[in-house]
Amino acid sequence: MHKVLVPKHSGAHRVACLALYRALLQQCNSSAQSTLWLGETRALVQRNFRKYKKLQSPSQVVNALKAGYEALDLLSSSHNNPQNQTRITTLIARAKAQRDQYAEMQAKTRPTRLPPTPLTPKAARKEKSIRFQEETSRRHPNARSVLDRPHALGDRKRHVPVLVNARGLPFLRFKKPQPRNVSSVIRAKLGTRWNWIQRRDRLKVELLFAKDENDWDLMTETDTPASWSEPVQNSIIDVNSKISSFDLQGKELAENMWKIVLAERTLAEEESAQKQPDH
Repeated sequence: MHKVLVPKHSGAHRVACLALYRALLQQCNSSAQSTLWLGETRALVQRNFRKYKKLQSPSQVVNALKAGYEALDLLSSSHNNPQNQTRITTLIARAKAQRDQYAEMQAKTRPTRLPPTPLTPKAARKEKSIRFQEETSRRHPNARSVLDRPHALGDRKRHVPVLVNARGLPFLRFKKPQPRNVSSVIRAKLGTRWNWIQRRDRLKVELLFAKDENDWDLMTETDTPASWSEPVQNSIIDVNSKISSFDLQGKELAENMWKIVLAERTLAEEESAQKQPDH
């Protein structure tokens, strides 16, 4: 039996088709300034090549290539030929009408779309949470500083915040769920502190090796201009200073936030008493 050759797996066939495709697109580009149907012609060429690129029947392939070469001749001779331009416009209108007719037929035969299934309470809560996290991924440009409290709320009810300790980092929680930008700031600050701690641990190990180098220099009476352990000790002091400064700022921030909580409580009690009717 003769071996069946699939056209799309043939190198010669692919080269011929791609050459024809490029030539057609080039003809569309060359007439860009003088025709009004350029965009439609280019789209029609691209759509037909996508449609027929998987043809396997030799007769269908031959017919498709003949149609492509005829279109190439028609485009190349249409620059100064009004009759060919009219023919191209007619072919484009016919193709558009066929496409609209096919779409209308598909719409009629398409089964009626069922109404969407209502979400379960759990899925609704999950979708609401995801939407809230997307909305709060960035800080609002008009948001006030958290330390700029308490302030007047008018007729709105005052919600007293809760002072929360997130692994040593204080922050005020006004309601749940927690905004995404707040969580991002907390993770970033705690991640920075943890990196400092890991760096200090590594430096402590390096300090042991540096001391061994100093002892070796003493044993061999090597004249060195500086101590091996001195720069490591200075780095440890610097990291400890950053950690201490971070913790001190957290302590001061916690004290200021606690004052805000107390002030908010006082104002909430006063506003609640004012709204109660006199007996």
